Formats: sequence, structure tokens, C-alpha cells
Amino acid sequence: MTKLLPLAILLLAPVFAQAQARPNCALKPTSLTQMRRCYRPLLVFSPSATDARLVKQQSALDESADDMMDRFVLFIPVITKSTNYQPPLDTPYAILPSKELTSIRTRFQIAENQFTVLLLGEDGVIKLTSPTPVTISRLDSLIDAMPDRKLEMQRPHAN
Repeated sequence: MTKLLPLAILLLAPVFAQAQARPNCALKPTSLTQMRRCYRPLLVFSPSATDARLVKQQSALDESADDMMDRFVLFIPVITKSTNYQPPLDTPYAILPSKELTSIRTRFQIAENQFTVLLLGEDGVIKLTSPTPVTISRLDSLIDAMPDRKLEMQRPHAN
């Protein structure tokens, strides 16, 4: 029995690698609705998978994946031409169905040829809009100033 514990931990590690705000939150949400009260979606709209701004934003997120997990940030690429897209290595992310991506683009009125970064709060409200990649320090300070994040940090074993 005790020999199986390390194996069980090893097998379950990928399940727990994804930041999850609450036990009832979907590990791999398929819509913004499923993310509400669970994650802070970082929507990155890009004309193509190889756009230098998308690559820069994703690289910055990967370098600070622990910060993003601590803050329940979920990277959502919204790419017009997603051919050859390589998902992040470490950053928590979700690839949404094309119908949902079209709905998101329409809801936030972002043109297909436009690069835009939107950070949504856990309440689904836009907290940040940027026409350029956003630094991790800017994301961290903005999120840490949010009332719900302040409560998260006060809890025992807080992120």
C-alpha cells in the first residue's frame, strides 16, 4: 500500500498542476461562463499564431507561470488564424471551441486583425485593456489590488 502512494502522487500531479480557485471549478473550462467566480481570464486577441506580440505575451506568462497560478489567471488565446499555434509550456491556459472564441470576439468588439489583451476579474468584468503585451509586474499589481485577491491572500495556505 505505501509503495503505491508515490505512484498515485506521480499520476495525479498533472491534475493538480492547473491552478483552481475552488473545488467546484472546471479544470479545463470551455467557456467564459464556466470561468466566472473561478478564474481571472487573460484574453489575448491576435491576428495570427505567429504574431510577435502574442509570442512575447505568452513567453512572459510562461516565465512567471507560478505567479499566474497563484492568482488564478487563465490564459485564453483568441487567434484569428490559429494554424501552427503552440500552446504555452507552463502557464495555465484553455483552448476554447471556435464558436466560443467567435462569441468572445463579438462580445468585446475586437477586430480580427487587432492585437488586444483583456484581463477579466473573477466576476467577468474587464479589469485591464491593453493594445500591447502586458508585463507580469503590471498584472500582479493590478490583481493584488483587487478586493477578492486581498481576501484570497488572507486565507491560511493562501497563494
